[in-house]
Amino acid sequence: MLRKLAYRPVQPDQVAGASRQCGPGRRAPAVRRARWRHSSKASFEHMRITFLVRNIWGIGGTIKTTLNTAEALVDLGHDVTIASFVRHKAKPDFAIDPRIKVVNLWDVRKPAKGGERLSLLQRLQAKQPSFLDADKINNQGESSKLLDRKVRRYLKTLDTDVVVGTQVSVNLYMARYGRPGAYAMVAQEHMYLDHYKPPVRKHIDEHYPAFDAIVTITEADAKAYRAAFPELGDKIACVPNSIPASPRPPSELTEPLIMTAGRLTGMKGMDTLVRAFAELAEEFPDWRVKIFGRGPNKDKLKALAAELGLADRIDLPGPVTPLDAEWQRASIAAIPSRFEPFGLVIVEAMAAGLPVVCSAVKHGPLEIIQDGENGLLVPAGKPEELAAALRRLMSDPSLRRKLADAGMETARRFEPEQVVGRHVAVFEKVLAKAA
Repeated sequence: MLRKLAYRPVQPDQVAGASRQCGPGRRAPAVRRARWRHSSKASFEHMRITFLVRNIWGIGGTIKTTLNTAEALVDLGHDVTIASFVRHKAKPDFAIDPRIKVVNLWDVRKPAKGGERLSLLQRLQAKQPSFLDADKINNQGESSKLLDRKVRRYLKTLDTDVVVGTQVSVNLYMARYGRPGAYAMVAQEHMYLDHYKPPVRKHIDEHYPAFDAIVTITEADAKAYRAAFPELGDKIACVPNSIPASPRPPSELTEPLIMTAGRLTGMKGMDTLVRAFAELAEEFPDWRVKIFGRGPNKDKLKALAAELGLADRIDLPGPVTPLDAEWQRASIAAIPSRFEPFGLVIVEAMAAGLPVVCSAVKHGPLEIIQDGENGLLVPAGKPEELAAALRRLMSDPSLRRKLADAGMETARRFEPEQVVGRHVAVFEKVLAKAA
């Protein structure tokens, strides 16, 4: 049974030891347990919180919002660790606050570049499938029996108050290898329940009820979880993603530039934007499009732009972090996603003072944007509908300003300072129940 009260926070040398435990030929070090003193009046002013992330060194909305949340929690005086299942590069795509401890369970870089040198047994395990692979739950690299063992060892020796999983595959690792009663286990969902196919739903149905809390990023998804798991009641909570206020002044909305950002995959619908702009290019000869991001569809998008005679007006410069300066130079944000669990990029563009045109897809866009009030909503995958909405903004500076001003007000609701209290409330609630 968890008992939260007086304890000494984990020291830096303990964290370093935890990261070494997955090294070649090493036994898991003995982790000094915190000494808990029971009290009927718990104080949660200093919690130890550990986030489990597939790869904190990469790029994506889940990574960005996890870092935003972690920094906000540190600002409140909590002790925060991010356990990254893998590390694949020397520098992260997003800056990591030095007050946040980062533990890498497996450094997959080549040994000459700082990565882990594997033993023969570990090399064999790295080629064997993970327990996740049977149902194709994980679609990212490095999934293997070796990673399973590293995660298991970490979770079995972890000394913390709250463990937070950040996606379904991570949550299932937590369900399989975590220690109920040693720490609270919170499953965050950055997708939405209806998205998951039967093999994944089977695991969710089996394992999620055992978590101390399930946290969704939209009210619609929280409602879906409550319908699927009525017995969980108030264990299900909604806490939206957060994004810091832009450090730059808002865009002046005078540059003839449409901008978007995201993974260059079918989900993000960048091809719809390219085709929509093709309908507008002759009418608005000064306007251009910038699409920031990386992904498997980059070459296809470049080829499509060239085919439509727009190679010199549609730019795909790759990923840039942070994007604040780029948003400031644009006048319209276009988010043509085919589905969007939340849409952090929507809030990011609003915070920078841009009017947003977005696909009317569940769940995030429909909870963030009120059509015609703080943005424009259009059907997904319809270039002609997206072109019509863009035309309204391109031809009407006053409408751009009206929607941009309303969008900035909306974005303030998602600043970490406004959202972090809801995370803290979830953590305090589960710890209080355990105490």
